[in-house]
Amino acid sequence: MKDVLVSSYRLYTQRFGKVFSLSLLVYFPLLFLHALIVNYIYMLTRFAEYPGLIGDVANGLFMLIFLTIGQLPFIKFVMLEEETDGEESTFRKSLSFTLEKIIPFYLFACIYAVLVTVGSLFYVIPGLAILFLFYFVPYFIADWKENTLKIALIKSMSFIKKHIFKAPLVILGLTVFQFILEQLLIQLLFQFTDVYFMMLMSKIFLLLFILPFQTIVLTYVFRAWRETT
Repeated sequence: MKDVLVSSYRLYTQRFGKVFSLSLLVYFPLLFLHALIVNYIYMLTRFAEYPGLIGDVANGLFMLIFLTIGQLPFIKFVMLEEETDGEESTFRKSLSFTLEKIIPFYLFACIYAVLVTVGSLFYVIPGLAILFLFYFVPYFIADWKENTLKIALIKSMSFIKKHIFKAPLVILGLTVFQFILEQLLIQLLFQFTDVYFMMLMSKIFLLLFILPFQTIVLTYVFRAWRETT
């Protein structure tokens, strides 16, 4: 794991310009759109019997859809950087690859998020099982251009079964790390302002730095585990 973190940090810092540009192009519009949709749903359901529950479900559903879609160009970017030794066109190639796969991948992200959300609402364990079983689908899609969605689904299930304990721990660990940083930022901002828009934009800005690094780490984890299986 130490080698993974070192490699991730090295790529993140050495290619920070490309990584952050990719984050602005991909994550910023997705996160901003997520905020608009979810806040609109909260507003529409504020007088419903369970207003908080409906909004929270929508929040989780759309966040999972957008994060699943958003990580694909970063996964491809890392793999291209490793395969081509930092070739200049990795930024453009990662974006073009994502555009090629966007329609089937968007449909997958929607179905995946709905199944995880429904499974989590009724029984938490099925939701988590679906989340982890198909978590590495984007990684297998990015790993080889000819990988179809069907092949990626099968490979992801096989991959997670081989790393049934390690993979959830790594994913949850990175998620907890992100949550802690978000809460620290919110508490810090409360000392200066309680304006919602300022807090929202600050949170999005923080995620523009965190989410790419998380994906880079998981991509190196994926590559390391794949090579040993």
